[in-house]
Amino acid sequence: MNKNKKIEIISILIIAISIFIFISLVGYKQYEEPTISAKVNIKNPMGIFGVFIGYYLIKMSLGYSVIIAPIFSLYAGLLIFSKKNSLVLIRSSVYILALIIILSLSVATINAHFYSMNEDFNTIYSGQIMHLISSMIKDWMGILGLFILLISGWMTLIRAYLNYDFYEPFRLFYNLMIDKLNNYKISKRVVTQEEEKRDYTRSLKRKIIDPNDMEKKSENDDSDLPNVVEDISQPELKQNKEGLPLHQIGTNSEALNNDNKPELNNIEKDVDSLNVEEIEKTEEVFIDDLKERKHPRKKYQLPSTDLLATPAMISDTLSKDELVERATLLTSYLSTFGVEGKVVNVHPGPVITLFEVEPAEGVRVNKFVQLSDDIARVMKAVRVRVIAPIPGKSSVGIEIPNKNPAIVYFKSVVNSKEFADADSLLSLAVGKTTTGGISTLDLSNMPHLLIAGTTGSGKSVCINTIICSILYRATPDQVKFVLIDPKKVEMTLYRSLEGYHLLKMEDISEPIITKSDNAILALRALEKEMDRRYDILAEVLVRNINEYNEKMTNINSPIMPYIVLVIDELADLMMLSKSEVEAPIARLAQLARAVGIHLVVATQRPSVDVITGVIRSNFPSRIAFQVPTKIDSRTILDQSGAENLIGRGDLLHVGSGSSELTRMHNAFLSLQEIQSIMNHIVKQDKPDEMVLPSVRDSLNTEFSSDIGDNDELFEDAVKLVVTHQQGSISLLQRRLKIGYSRAARLIDEMEASKIVGPFTGSKAREVLVDETYLEVIKEY
Repeated sequence: MNKNKKIEIISILIIAISIFIFISLVGYKQYEEPTISAKVNIKNPMGIFGVFIGYYLIKMSLGYSVIIAPIFSLYAGLLIFSKKNSLVLIRSSVYILALIIILSLSVATINAHFYSMNEDFNTIYSGQIMHLISSMIKDWMGILGLFILLISGWMTLIRAYLNYDFYEPFRLFYNLMIDKLNNYKISKRVVTQEEEKRDYTRSLKRKIIDPNDMEKKSENDDSDLPNVVEDISQPELKQNKEGLPLHQIGTNSEALNNDNKPELNNIEKDVDSLNVEEIEKTEEVFIDDLKERKHPRKKYQLPSTDLLATPAMISDTLSKDELVERATLLTSYLSTFGVEGKVVNVHPGPVITLFEVEPAEGVRVNKFVQLSDDIARVMKAVRVRVIAPIPGKSSVGIEIPNKNPAIVYFKSVVNSKEFADADSLLSLAVGKTTTGGISTLDLSNMPHLLIAGTTGSGKSVCINTIICSILYRATPDQVKFVLIDPKKVEMTLYRSLEGYHLLKMEDISEPIITKSDNAILALRALEKEMDRRYDILAEVLVRNINEYNEKMTNINSPIMPYIVLVIDELADLMMLSKSEVEAPIARLAQLARAVGIHLVVATQRPSVDVITGVIRSNFPSRIAFQVPTKIDSRTILDQSGAENLIGRGDLLHVGSGSSELTRMHNAFLSLQEIQSIMNHIVKQDKPDEMVLPSVRDSLNTEFSSDIGDNDELFEDAVKLVVTHQQGSISLLQRRLKIGYSRAARLIDEMEASKIVGPFTGSKAREVLVDETYLEVIKEY
């Protein structure tokens, strides 16, 4: 008898017995017992045998909860009959038995507590055995101890089988209380700040627009005059014929010539036509509720937004009246410097406020640019950026930072409709626009991104935002990362991605690449992978990775994952091996888009020797954070503007195929949030690893024709290696001032000559000879 026949016979018997027992239990009557006379009419559908089963299983032992057993055995028989995986039955049967026992004991406990129920009720519903056990536990531990025992039993069963986290509600409640307390404290502080801002704005308005009050104050209290002069930015005073004080440069005072300066009435009329907009409201969704993010429990689960810090629900923006007052003050200040114009639109935002100024006839827009530093001084702002003119408009934009800029939280961007509705796996939750709208970018359309900015401007946080945005959308089978961190400290948290999203290479043992020689190997390996992918696409007759993955999905074949190369500091690599780094980066940037390889390159030194012409031409999408000079801004963006950013995530972005700059505010992502995401990922099952093959042999073959069998620097290289007792490629690069490929070739020749040992990963090779070997070289 073969195995399948045995399985079918066993399953049929199990199904038949289960149905027989189930009908016997359902048809049992409590007055029917095995000692009943044969002359009595038996009501049980299964006859006297059914009476036996019902009597001993229900009345004598477990009560009516035992009906669960034949139902489960019937399900098990059907599962075995269908020849499906029945290993789950062993685990489930233990939980079913525990469920029956706990349920019977619970019924017996309720009967023991509510004494009004009669004995028949106790016996028929809980079973005599469980009734006796319940009474015994009650006598030993009391009714309270019995209830505690049952509650702990139910919680253990639910936690073990359903995997329900009982701690999660307490954690959510605690976080809710903490958030409410923090919001209360912040709201209370904001009320005080808003009062200070109102008082400050009124004082400025009084000093600038109400000169009569100033004159009266100066006559009554001469000691306050120097302070007033300092506040309105005038260095000296003069006396006219009537003895009244006048500002040397000029103000809106009535003592000035009305033909040369605008009157206060004109400014008041301009206020009526001023359009003040509100901060853009964003629709919040919960990305965790999306169906496409929910997988069966055994599959990879995307991170939840509960791992991220909840943004404080406060508003620290100016009211409409306050914005009108600031617009009036800005118009007055411009008039003071001899630049006529009126504010026509105000666009408030979470970090900056944009004032659209329409210049008067004959006023050149470059005058606004020249006054940017003076406007920043009189408005008491860190920096002011002037857009002269605003693209597509006849007005000039003046971006003034808010006194108390808001923080853009990563969670608010991830939970936005824009990010949730994005189709691409490489959608980036960048932050918010200057008007408060959600800003997202698609790395697959860029297709590569260049990031630059000074230390502390937000460059590293932006890289973290990019990586975590992809982690929130893609599984390890869909996107792989190659992380290069020459500074060795910026990306240490992402070591946890080894075996998940990090791409493994045969030549490199470290998960996060920190050494320059390994970085060059990684770039060459990605070049080789790019060529291999193009061969695959050509065989399948598709043009890009999207078409290939769609075709593979339709036939249930493995897809081709995207690869994102992230270089945190390009300058360090370019200083050591410029030619070995620039060439593969340029080739990948030119060709790798179609096969799903994308580059994100960052540097804090935006000079022309780092961001060369070759790199700039192949990275049309660029992000610039705060830089010290206009030259640095032009190096990154081909135009100035980044020198006027205020730091802390404030950035300018120029997209592919466009020269128009877009100002954004990068979302803040703390190290604690990143660690929480990593802790979630390491709890998931590891997928099959993707390993890129070695490229050392191809490198040696590629440059062998240039070097020859006997390199002229071979003896010098041997002396260095033997003297330092270190078979390091980087040592030869530094001392002999040669490239990586030639240094690697020299090390391989030494290996062939038994001078150094074999390749051992990222460590230097073992030197097999001592300094006496150098004497042998001299003799021959």
